[in-house]
Amino acid sequence: MNYQTLCFAKYYTYEARQDRRWLHRTIELLQQYPERGKYEDNVVGELFIEETIAVAQKLIKLLEIDPPPTQDISQLYNHLKFYKGVRNNDWDYICEYVEKWHWTTNLWNRFAGSIELSLWNHVTCKLCAIAQPIVGEGKLIRYSSSIDCYGHVVVRIEPNLEHQHLHLSWQIHENIVPSYYIPACFESILDELVQYFHQTNIAIEFTKIIFYDGSHHQINSKEIDYRIAAKIAWRNAIKKAELISL
Repeated sequence: MNYQTLCFAKYYTYEARQDRRWLHRTIELLQQYPERGKYEDNVVGELFIEETIAVAQKLIKLLEIDPPPTQDISQLYNHLKFYKGVRNNDWDYICEYVEKWHWTTNLWNRFAGSIELSLWNHVTCKLCAIAQPIVGEGKLIRYSSSIDCYGHVVVRIEPNLEHQHLHLSWQIHENIVPSYYIPACFESILDELVQYFHQTNIAIEFTKIIFYDGSHHQINSKEIDYRIAAKIAWRNAIKKAELISL
């Protein structure tokens, strides 16, 4: 299947990567205003300045390299994925930037409808799998006077014990939901898996997650709409799930 070009790929060309002013500015602001380094949801929480600066500096070095260092990008992506959304706004923005760079450089050119991975290497946790297949539907459809939203996907989650890893698959025809929404949907599910682990200390593994239906609006649909729709679909499914220990 021929997938459409990712809309954000233009921001990761060699020429585009040479503009690293935003990272230098991020470092300057963190040094000048330490409160930027706090946890988003904790007003009096621990500062996370040095860690955010270190990641920004690491990213600056990687962006200077041509061709892009695919293995280093993958390693940074894996590291940041586990901590995305639990630090601060600057950290989260860097996570999203690396996430899209990883898709542009490492995944999309050879994407064949699915990815396989494990989120839990080197993590001490309780591993569980889905016991029986479940289905979840996610819709974000809102019409307003300012910004209209339209995202809609349906996922099937089932055991994958024979292959012993996470498997995310896209089985939706291009005319139903355009393929350039695949990264947003997949990453939303991975974020939900990590968040579920942080909340319960349960790591879901050996599981297949299949996007098989949905819809889109030619004008109102946006990437963020599908990211939210995938999140809703996952949560609607997981609340019905029976887990088995591995």
